[in-house]
Amino acid sequence: EVLQVENITQVTPVSETAKMLDRTISSMDSVIWVLIVSAGALAFVVMYNLTNINIGERTREIATLKVLGFTRREVAAYVFRENVLLTLLGILVGFVLGIGLHRFVMATVEGDMMMFGREIKAASYLIASAMTFAFAMLVNLAMLPKLKKIDMVESLKTVE
Repeated sequence: EVLQVENITQVTPVSETAKMLDRTISSMDSVIWVLIVSAGALAFVVMYNLTNINIGERTREIATLKVLGFTRREVAAYVFRENVLLTLLGILVGFVLGIGLHRFVMATVEGDMMMFGREIKAASYLIASAMTFAFAMLVNLAMLPKLKKIDMVESLKTVE
């Protein structure tokens, strides 16, 4: 009967529309997980390389600290404190830039048939912050052996 009405060309049951929406959301979940894993891997690689370069350029300074009697823990805290502060600063900047990115993505993804919520919940900020901080701590742990391997005598012999 509804199809007989002028200007109506198609009728879709609500249950069919709900199934289609569920399929779309589940495929988007897969894409989101790929993005999260890729972003995490990228964060780890970038932080690892920056820390590696930082330690490489400061071997003489680190060796001097060791010669002066600083413990391994104190030397590690000295070097990695910088990473922690930069990570916290990056998290704060990410909050601000993330809002704009979220708005852009939502406006791009939405179509005529589907609209998404635009609210970013506090849990999202907490999870993103925790993951970023966890990656920074993993990098710090991964770089501990490099700090331990710095030879005090050889590092202090080198001429800058």
